[in-house]
Amino acid sequence: MSQDIMSSLFKEIRKNKKYAIPALAAVLVVIVVIIMMAQAREVAFLNFSDSQAANKLEGSQSQSYTAVQTPALKADDKVSGSPEAPLKIFVYEDYTSAYSAALADTLDKIKAETGDKIALIFRPYILNNTLPAVTAAAAVDCAKEQEKWREMRALLFARAKNKQAAPADLDSYIKQIGLNEADFKACLTNEEKSGKIEQSVAEAKTYSVQGTPTMFIGQDMILGARPYDNFVDSNGDQIEGLKAVIDKKLSSI
Repeated sequence: MSQDIMSSLFKEIRKNKKYAIPALAAVLVVIVVIIMMAQAREVAFLNFSDSQAANKLEGSQSQSYTAVQTPALKADDKVSGSPEAPLKIFVYEDYTSAYSAALADTLDKIKAETGDKIALIFRPYILNNTLPAVTAAAAVDCAKEQEKWREMRALLFARAKNKQAAPADLDSYIKQIGLNEADFKACLTNEEKSGKIEQSVAEAKTYSVQGTPTMFIGQDMILGARPYDNFVDSNGDQIEGLKAVIDKKLSSI
């Protein structure tokens, strides 16, 4: 409501003093409604902006940068492929994220096609230290001690694809993949294990990792679940698919 209209209303109130109080009350109600509507629009805009920011952080498919600093292979890394492969791809992932699960499928397809030319190195990254994500990361690391991390990772990602939270009780997974239950549960409650995950997340931040999934392919840092094939992004730009990016890197080695 414009200032001119408000002034006219107050003039009318002064002319008709008999109705001054009821009219003033009505005007106040209108003002309150207008303020509430404005606040609602502002909140809706902020929520939309936050949602967009979250999508860019977790689900972006077109963001890539030249990394200032890149990870190096460690003895306790979870590696798919030969550590001697000419191209090593570091993947920071969240085992409760549908985006990380989607990227895992794409990388599996590319790994099957490229064979020993690439090695995939998987590391956990947990945003805001949510309990399901922390538990899932610990479960994969503890399964690694019994050489079953691939199986545990696959089971967790199967749930993530359907946007289901990691189960609070991992007993069914323990039996399904044949883990020693006592050793696995002892590992889950081991403070040293949780400390290593925290250290991995802290180290990832030194490489400018801020969300999942994030990949390092040579000197390139790629944010989000980049699809297999080339695609056109929301700005109408042609973006190379992950297969093309990896093929280009391999051809330059």
